[in-house]
Amino acid sequence: MSQPRHPPPWLFALSAMPYGVVGSFAGSVMPYLTRNAGVEVESIGWYGTLLFIPPMLQFLYAPIVDVGPKRKHWLVIVAALGAAFLVGACVMPLPEHMTAFLAFAVAAQLISGLVGACNGGLLAVTMPDDLRGRAGAWYNVGNLSGGALAAWVAISMTSAELDPLVIGLTLAAMMVLPSLVILWVHEPPRDNIATAREVFSTTLRDVKTVLFSKTGITGVLLCLSPVGTASLMNYFTAFGPDYDASPFLVGITSGPAQAVLTATGALAGGYLCDRYNRRAMYLLAGTLTALVGIAMMLSPRTEVTFAWGVMTYMLVTGFCYSAFTATVLETIGKGGKAASTQYSLFVAAGNAAIAYVGFIDTRFHKKHGVEGVIASDAALNLAGVVVLGLVFWRMGVFAKRRLTGANDEADRDDSAQSR
Repeated sequence: MSQPRHPPPWLFALSAMPYGVVGSFAGSVMPYLTRNAGVEVESIGWYGTLLFIPPMLQFLYAPIVDVGPKRKHWLVIVAALGAAFLVGACVMPLPEHMTAFLAFAVAAQLISGLVGACNGGLLAVTMPDDLRGRAGAWYNVGNLSGGALAAWVAISMTSAELDPLVIGLTLAAMMVLPSLVILWVHEPPRDNIATAREVFSTTLRDVKTVLFSKTGITGVLLCLSPVGTASLMNYFTAFGPDYDASPFLVGITSGPAQAVLTATGALAGGYLCDRYNRRAMYLLAGTLTALVGIAMMLSPRTEVTFAWGVMTYMLVTGFCYSAFTATVLETIGKGGKAASTQYSLFVAAGNAAIAYVGFIDTRFHKKHGVEGVIASDAALNLAGVVVLGLVFWRMGVFAKRRLTGANDEADRDDSAQSR
């Protein structure tokens, strides 16, 4: 009997949607709701940082999805639990119940973050290297575009003053229903990991193998850097008043336009990452992010600037996310027995970068206005590109595109410890 084929790359667009819905709630819906409730941008920056704490700590509890049920079953379970907490956040009136609102939103982030761990593990164990860029691109289509559509739905329904419970249940359906498609994937048997204790022990060994390799070190540096974080995507809905942008324009740019543009950027990025050095493509994405910010910063505060600036930034964001995912998958290779945990380690580093860049950027709003926020984002991206470019050049990372991951046999010779 022939071996089952790998799943089609596009399938991961659907399985990523639950992660994108909760991410867009934290990154787009929360800033929109709180700004309209009279909260200052600086405080929204604090809230945004708070909501990024669960993704930063995700690698500490992600090993749970490497034991027990199959990863695809875990994905459906955590998508349903995350959806329940998101409904709780939606029904909390603002600003009088801000604490409860944030508590439910944090809980949703904490649980649904495991959707990313499940997808990362499945991508690592099912997809061949020559398709990882494409599969990562489709994963980010679901993450970014699915999240954008969810944000548009939430903002539009809020503007129409619909019942918050209806809004919450709609978002919950957008999480749970797409997650069911992952049940169709053939997941290879686990490598005889039976207990959580064993998987945590295995994870430590696998993580050491990754981190003590050239590919692993450069991957961690890339994830922790401000390059390609596209942090402003999480605050554009709060910048509408600065540009006198109508709620309709804010909803369109953060919804349908974002869905189409991030998908286009992600697919283009995945194509390039399967053909060229993935770290070089990531630095290119960071450079483009900075250039868009500079152009937007030098333009007048008008609705037109808001429209083209946000939409161009979204196009580049898709490229950034695809390059990030492809680089991480290349770094971990097949991922060994704890593929989901290893993937989560790098994603946690990337989310930490998004959080601190967003926090730094929003500090400039009070004194320098929205231009200060955008200038900060551009400067951090350019600085990161220069520093990482020099480091990678000295390490010989740009010599060729790797075809194996840090856990594969070819890379183990560079490791301080083998499995």
